[in-house]
Amino acid sequence: MAAQRIPAIRAAVQIMKDEGVDIAFGCPGAALHPLYAAMEEVGGIGHLPVRREEAAAHMAYGWTRTNERAGVAAVPAGPGAARLVTGLYAAQQDAVPLVCITGRAETGPLRHTAFRPPDLIRLAGPVTKRAERIVDPERIPGAFREAFRIAREGRPGPVLIDVPADLAAAEITYDAERGVGTGPRPSGAGSVSGTAPRPPAPADLGGLDGLRAPVSGALAEIAGLFGPDPYVISGSAGGYARSGPPGWEVPAAIGVRKALDSRGEPDAEVVAVIDGQALPYMAEELAAAVRHEVPFVLIMLTPLDHEADFTDHVKLAEAYGCAGRDVLDPAELRSAAEWARKEAVSTRRPVLIEVRAA
Repeated sequence: MAAQRIPAIRAAVQIMKDEGVDIAFGCPGAALHPLYAAMEEVGGIGHLPVRREEAAAHMAYGWTRTNERAGVAAVPAGPGAARLVTGLYAAQQDAVPLVCITGRAETGPLRHTAFRPPDLIRLAGPVTKRAERIVDPERIPGAFREAFRIAREGRPGPVLIDVPADLAAAEITYDAERGVGTGPRPSGAGSVSGTAPRPPAPADLGGLDGLRAPVSGALAEIAGLFGPDPYVISGSAGGYARSGPPGWEVPAAIGVRKALDSRGEPDAEVVAVIDGQALPYMAEELAAAVRHEVPFVLIMLTPLDHEADFTDHVKLAEAYGCAGRDVLDPAELRSAAEWARKEAVSTRRPVLIEVRAA
């Protein structure tokens, strides 16, 4: 195919599609409109809006661990984008390849205004393999192609690309066979490599598909309540992603479920196990799961001696449109799990079981 004039971000979306991306997780924003428009025009890549920026990275994390391809998160580069760093750190520590896109409203230096966006390149540098700000639209195809390669090669990890909206919408001459723009390649302008020491890949991740690796202890007992080889997500009860913050299991489970659906495995079961203090941190992502019909079972382990925080977690889940149930007697857990499995399938929504036990 001969080189053609197209918006630079359209070339980036085509590269995303070539890399096996079928969904992007992120926060809507005006600076990302060129990306959304290109995704709609190219086709084949959906978008799941999140409630807070951090969750986008955790959803992409779950999608990646299930699909074994680099996932994509996209958020506007406003003040809230700083929350993305927590998700980038988790991906870095657990050696999970991600490509994170931040959309900036305009080209040029960061201005001192009441809503001055953070310098994401400096913030993300220590927790990514590369953080790059685009300064030339011709650089966009090469930056995206390199981002997926860098995210996967060696010890996997996240890469961040900061794309001003005007450069994203600018037309470039693009040769699809080469996968890059035909303009000159900048010599590293606007790029910062990560500077934090790289820990070795965790030995117990079981590969990117470690969410389906054998589990032990309490997780094994819980997994035994579900069908064969359920996908278990937990950081608090001996699970695989040890670097996630409180509540990360909720958005990660959404990413796993979307990956399984795209793989044609709608009957595979997803179970997130969370401790009694973590749910409120990212409970708002349950609303995203309800809106986009993402079913999974959420088991919350709350010790009997846990000091009450005035939160009724079952009612909190119900407020977001999910069903929930308390379990006070361990003997009732199996029947509760059976109920939750059926409820998740019939409603296409998350279902909460709060287990109160010693």
